[in-house]
Amino acid sequence: MALVIKGILGESREYYRNLKRQNVGRLLINPRGSLYRKKEGESTFVYLRRLENGATRHIYIGREDSPHAAVTTHGVAMHSKAVSALREAKAGMKELGMSSQEIKTEDYFPVVQELFQTMADAGLWDEGMTLVGSWCFKVYQNYCGVEFFPERTLDVDFAMRLPYRGKKVNLGDMLKSLGFEEVINHADGTVFYRSGELSVEFLKDRVGDGRARGGVYEADIGIAPVAVPYMRVLLTNPMEIKARDLGRVVVPSMAAFFLHKLLVASERRKEDKRVKDYRQVEAIAKAILADPAMVEDVQRIAGGLHKKWVKKLVTSAMKGEAILDATGAVLRRAGIVETA
Repeated sequence: MALVIKGILGESREYYRNLKRQNVGRLLINPRGSLYRKKEGESTFVYLRRLENGATRHIYIGREDSPHAAVTTHGVAMHSKAVSALREAKAGMKELGMSSQEIKTEDYFPVVQELFQTMADAGLWDEGMTLVGSWCFKVYQNYCGVEFFPERTLDVDFAMRLPYRGKKVNLGDMLKSLGFEEVINHADGTVFYRSGELSVEFLKDRVGDGRARGGVYEADIGIAPVAVPYMRVLLTNPMEIKARDLGRVVVPSMAAFFLHKLLVASERRKEDKRVKDYRQVEAIAKAILADPAMVEDVQRIAGGLHKKWVKKLVTSAMKGEAILDATGAVLRRAGIVETA
């Protein structure tokens, strides 16, 4: 009988662990906040209302009958259901005698939380490491007022400023100790790390003739990062955020992210990736327009770029002009393109 009871308790604990993980994931990919509707003339417009830094912020979504408003409405409802389910899961775990530490450390994706904390403990945020890519954009969405839309990939990309000046560490061994498997792409010598459906990749700025994509082992940090063009724009303009449940994180400033995405978008060979880049550019642009200081930051960063890069910014914006209304406004206000 004791074994039967033990088995039932074990199954119950695993049930609530899975329930909690699932709903923490739903919290990540669905927008937090509530919907606010404002009628103007014959039309009704939808806003996402949320509390940020003690103040209420309204993020414009679109007309009530627009597809984007429908997706956001569904997402808010899913977020609300996930909050309720998460409370149920935590209550169940508590009743089963699971420790508060065990309950707490499962928030967000446990592996990602542990990964970020490992980076912080090693002092890497202070030595030029920056979170970029899809997780960076999710941080903007959850903590910086950037409009919500779901991202299909949540792989974790870190950019590293080289040469590395900090205390010698072995990032490859760190990841392996967290349960990640090292995967080598023999075609170009690049390396990434995988744990289940999650992968981690390290990037660096591409210099020289731009042909070498990666494969050069950096002994001081124990990784072979992928060389990516324009990465210096992100690495030289960091911004620190203390994210709930994820801890301290360093990301690029939104102005830097905006300019970098605009540079790389037009060079994408795959249509889906190009559309995704432009979508992120426009979402960031809307947030930048709401803050004059960020518009000035765009102007400052663009002012330090090579003239060829600035020309690429304008060309890229023209390629995506059908969906880049806010982007064009940012470029005009920052003096990158002339006001029509």
